[in-house]
Amino acid sequence: MLYLMLDSSGFGGIESHVLQLSLLIREKKVPFKVIFLSHVDHHPLYRLLDNNQVDYIVAPGFFSLLFLFKSDDVIHAHGYKSSLWARCLKLFRRCKVLTTFHAGEFLIGRLAFYEQLNRYTSFFSVNFAVSDDIKSKVPFPCSVLNNFIHAIPPFLFRSRHKILQVGFVGRLCHVKGIDRYLQLSNQCPTIQFHVFGDGEEANLLASYSNVKWHGAVEDMSGNWNQLDLLLIPSRAEGLPMAALEAMANGIPVIGTQVGDLSRLVDPRWLVEPYEWPKLVWYILCFDSMTNKEWQACSKYSYIQVANNFSGIQRWSVLASAYGVNHETTDKC
Repeated sequence: MLYLMLDSSGFGGIESHVLQLSLLIREKKVPFKVIFLSHVDHHPLYRLLDNNQVDYIVAPGFFSLLFLFKSDDVIHAHGYKSSLWARCLKLFRRCKVLTTFHAGEFLIGRLAFYEQLNRYTSFFSVNFAVSDDIKSKVPFPCSVLNNFIHAIPPFLFRSRHKILQVGFVGRLCHVKGIDRYLQLSNQCPTIQFHVFGDGEEANLLASYSNVKWHGAVEDMSGNWNQLDLLLIPSRAEGLPMAALEAMANGIPVIGTQVGDLSRLVDPRWLVEPYEWPKLVWYILCFDSMTNKEWQACSKYSYIQVANNFSGIQRWSVLASAYGVNHETTDKC
């Protein structure tokens, strides 16, 4: 049996990744379950897994997991806590352990300690990282396995809005650059800005009249048509799921050149992190585009994801790591 394991308190990049991975594995008809290391009331991922008929369980504690796993099981852990637990479980049950490293930001304090422990015990697992930058911080063998979209939606040919609609999707925090986003919005008073997300810096939004805050959104699928452009002014990233989902829905992306964004986004639409104020000129450039020019950028964005970041392109690597026959499952 294959288990996807994570410790989660909300919905972010890791949860989006696990959801897409679950949908891909379910499509390939490989038996699996998702394991949460702790219970969170009304967790968004519970509902999304239920809606997609994916089995999950909440572990009541480490020792209870000892009775769950067998020697031929495979654990794919996401995040530092679940990775550390999975490697400890391997000592007792000799099961196969895979871990995926997602953290691209600079951590301090207790989180930095645990992430360092995660990296320096990675000799005890098969390891993936969602970007080259994150891989470079892992001291033992590690392969890059970029984020992906399980099922790319069909391309929707549409027109841009008369007033350019710019979006921010993610956690409202320093690392994701919500402060930068708001400063840029202040320089473009005739453009409408949107924020989808919540976090510790949500209080910053109160002073900006042309920014519409939608709060935390579990599923962006019904909201992408509100946007013409996604702005990612982050200080650190891996390969953000928000960028993948936006481009899969024909939304061009601009931002800072962090993590592996340049693998996904046209480098001409990215700036060096220290040059983030220049993003205002990119916003104004999109604002001045004709509808036909914007549609060309929309189609380019979609094709980039469809050709390079679909689940089917990741499955052979995952199937090999899990020890399943990817040719057989592809026929299911």
